Amino acid sequence: MNIRTLTAVTLTLALASSPAAADIGLSPFAGYRMGGSVDIETAGASTDDQIRFRDSVSHGLVVNFDLPEAGKQGELYFGRQSTSARLDNGLFAPGTRSIDLTIYQLQFGGLYFPGGKTYGGFVSGVLGVTRLEPDDSSYDTHHRAALSLGGGYQFFLSEQLRLRLDLRGVYTALDSGGSVFCSGGCELKFRSSGYLQVEASAGLVVRF
Repeated sequence: MNIRTLTAVTLTLALASSPAAADIGLSPFAGYRMGGSVDIETAGASTDDQIRFRDSVSHGLVVNFDLPEAGKQGELYFGRQSTSARLDNGLFAPGTRSIDLTIYQLQFGGLYFPGGKTYGGFVSGVLGVTRLEPDDSSYDTHHRAALSLGGGYQFFLSEQLRLRLDLRGVYTALDSGGSVFCSGGCELKFRSSGYLQVEASAGLVVRF
């Protein structure tokens, strides 16, 4: 199942499971994602290295639906970042120190407004999957569990519109010892249990 199909299925299930009378908010967003480094080693050797993800623009869509308890909402988060992975010292393949890739997150969880309204300050937490997809199909694609925690503020513009500002940490878990992006044989292995990125974003919430 590709990422577009998975997104469509998850969105359908999320909307179908929300209370019939609930308001739904759609928030396309644009942001900037920073950080992310992974410790690796060369298989069968003691050579250590590190993969670093380039800071870059991110964008995506957040879907919220009101829950029966005031101030609580279900939340579906889909994020996308076009970036590159670069080795500090080694090579992914002969002559290749960095590869371009796209990082996707698809996660589901909740959002809470301490004031019990549908605007103002909030905290959020979502859990799901990260997809690490190299642009060159000769390299492996990886799927890993992911968790995002964050907070922000929604400015009230009208009953149907909010301006949403977010700051979230996105943690992707890795299997220590698992292979890194490989092409025609793999000499690199994960040594890290995961990596953390920070994303700052803004979006317009449309409620209906």
